[in-house]
Amino acid sequence: MDKSIKKSKDIVKNIFEITYELFRIMIPTLIIVKILQELGFVDILNNLLSPLMFLVGLPEEIGIVVTTTILTSPYTGLAVLAGLPLENGLTSAQASVLGLLILFAHSLPIEALICRRAGVRIRATIFVRLILGFLFCVMLHQFLNATNLLSSQATIIIPFSEPSPILLDWVFNQIKTLFIIFIIIVSIVILIEIFKYIGIQRLIELSLKPFLNLIGVGERASTIAVVGVTLGIGFGGGLLIQEVKSGKIKYKDVFGVITLIGMLHSVIEDTGLVSLMGANIFITLLLRCILTLLCVYLILKIFSNYSEDFWKKYLVNENIPKQSYGNIS
Repeated sequence: MDKSIKKSKDIVKNIFEITYELFRIMIPTLIIVKILQELGFVDILNNLLSPLMFLVGLPEEIGIVVTTTILTSPYTGLAVLAGLPLENGLTSAQASVLGLLILFAHSLPIEALICRRAGVRIRATIFVRLILGFLFCVMLHQFLNATNLLSSQATIIIPFSEPSPILLDWVFNQIKTLFIIFIIIVSIVILIEIFKYIGIQRLIELSLKPFLNLIGVGERASTIAVVGVTLGIGFGGGLLIQEVKSGKIKYKDVFGVITLIGMLHSVIEDTGLVSLMGANIFITLLLRCILTLLCVYLILKIFSNYSEDFWKKYLVNENIPKQSYGNIS
């Protein structure tokens, strides 16, 4: 009984810690976006981003959602999406492309800094997650458009707010959206705990390790990769930072595992989140896994024979200690 009470308290504490951290970013962001909308800056931003949105088959209005998500989090992006006046909504193909782009490129500033502390250059992180992620989404759009797959209307669970010139209506709509997101956080935290209890998370860990070894990520680094993939870059990156400091992980493994968890982390939470806007789970989970593993494999394969000087100049930084270079068993 005492164990159950303690576990329940831990879950409640976790829910409110996550909510606090998210809402303290989301609420100011929503206010700033509203001010920018009123001043006309959103229209300017959309005009700048519309050619890029066209390349991935998305309405130009989605540009602000992508920008917000890159700078903050998927939750904030969804809240902004809920307030957009999209006339025809999104097709399942569009929602899936947007979902994949969000999964690759979200929270880039803070996560790039975590990667930097773990020993990977910020420009390398941005190139892999933003540039390659966008190119993958362009190719996905072209494929879905050519095959006419997922052309039906997307089922969006987060309700869109009706745009209103009245400020009080806007405030009420944002409170409603934030409350829905709070319910989503509660559901996801409980779902993750259930997955841990019935062993699904452990099954994911066991399934991933052979693939990590196959693409060239060492055993010591692969254990940390599994934590990052299942629980998030904060957990995996935090563990890796400590391991990197010890000098027991090869610099190439550091780059490989950070690249992997940068493109593929929080698979349960993030995949569930983008599914709420109608993204196809086979694309946001299975295709994302395949693209990430392929990307890491090719990068490590292509650059494996390059000199340490090349790696230090373009891929890794001074946070990796000297003992990580050379032969490490």
